[in-house]
Amino acid sequence: MSEDHQRLEQTASAVEDLLYMGVIRLGDKQDLALMSPQFSLVVSNLMPNMKIKEDASSDDIMKLMYYSLLIYMNEHLKMPKPLMMALGNDLEKNRDRMESGELVTTYVAVLTEIWAQNRRQPEK
Repeated sequence: MSEDHQRLEQTASAVEDLLYMGVIRLGDKQDLALMSPQFSLVVSNLMPNMKIKEDASSDDIMKLMYYSLLIYMNEHLKMPKPLMMALGNDLEKNRDRMESGELVTTYVAVLTEIWAQNRRQPEK
């Protein structure tokens, strides 16, 4: 399997997972993914704490999406806080050697791209 095909499958799987978790939803136009209201609330509450502006760098947005995802998983999916903190610590130390690290990295990349696409959409 080519690397591009594998990346496409990982991205499609990540989108499916994020839809299942309620992190994202499909917009009125089926080709547009949006952050769910619950996830958007986590993101907007975290932005001032992380001192992130609308035009932040992609690294900052990726960090915002990563921490927002962990918080969302705790608050909305009812994952125990000690488990989420342990997962976050393990990911920060060993992400490259963990299968879950690859999954979370793909989730964050998808969320970062959705953030960027929604920022480029013209206001209605």
